[in-house]
Amino acid sequence: MSLVNNDDVPPKKTLLVFKHNPKAGGGSIKMLLHEIKNYKYQAHFLKESEYCADDPEGIEKLEKMSTCVGGICFDDSKCEKSFMDLIGSNDTLVYIREKFRAYPIFQQYAFVISSIREPCDQYLSLWAYGSTGKGSFHYLDGFGKDAPYFDSPRDIEAFRHDWLRHPEFEGIIAKRHDQSFGTHHHHYRNNENVLDGYAVDCWVYVDDFQATMYSCLREYEMQGGHVNWKAPLLNDLVQDLQMKNQLIRRLGSDGDNTTHKHHFSKNDPLHNNQEHHHSNCTRYFDEETATFIRYGNEEFIYDEFGYTSCCGDRVPRNTLIAPPPLADEQSHEKK
Repeated sequence: MSLVNNDDVPPKKTLLVFKHNPKAGGGSIKMLLHEIKNYKYQAHFLKESEYCADDPEGIEKLEKMSTCVGGICFDDSKCEKSFMDLIGSNDTLVYIREKFRAYPIFQQYAFVISSIREPCDQYLSLWAYGSTGKGSFHYLDGFGKDAPYFDSPRDIEAFRHDWLRHPEFEGIIAKRHDQSFGTHHHHYRNNENVLDGYAVDCWVYVDDFQATMYSCLREYEMQGGHVNWKAPLLNDLVQDLQMKNQLIRRLGSDGDNTTHKHHFSKNDPLHNNQEHHHSNCTRYFDEETATFIRYGNEEFIYDEFGYTSCCGDRVPRNTLIAPPPLADEQSHEKK
């Protein structure tokens, strides 16, 4: 059965797909989505060098193979479910691992969520993670030595001048980005709707995790998907977001929104008690290293996703869907 130009493409994309972008809140998103869906499958492909090597749209290879998306796989060796069997499912999550791509074929049949993070902050998170002895590169030079926050002068020096410029790490965020999402988006650089170049329906921004996560799930729900809002992690997220929004309204438009913006840690967005392994982002970047990232390999991420500077703010690309006010606030407004 062909997956291309199929008249049976569902008008509502009820199947949910999450594409994991490394060191961009993926662990928290995965935990949350696992709670709201009863059936979870991990997408397995052939080796990346074999999978769709000459087919960036990811279609030809899918048709030649048995279209078996253990979890879901696209080779016929580990299949539990076929991809075609999952289309239209409203209680299923498909997880695409870090090193595999979100091809357009997924977006054709499913609602695709992924995440994005300001590159300087993402580099710092990757370095701090390796400094704790974790990750596949932790044995290389340039990682921090002085736990728990790795913010001593010698660690900051190592981060700036050794690690960021190490051949294994220079440009790695940009490389992983294109590995995850392809390069088609580069053709949209001067397009007003630049994010249309991605096979992603909705983005979770790590700098505003709760609000964008909620908005993505509401978008998914509004076009036909099922969300279990009573799931513990999601229920807590919504309540936290409601309290945060209530605080903003009480402060008023001229109030101090610093509390709002930094109420949640980007490294622990779900309060899951993971250790924090670094200090504030700006402590690690001087003008030279900030420019090195902002106008280097990752410049396109800044331009496409609205980030203004290294460790800086972001200009929102779209209007978010906010949760309803808390019950006590609604009661107060009616009086």
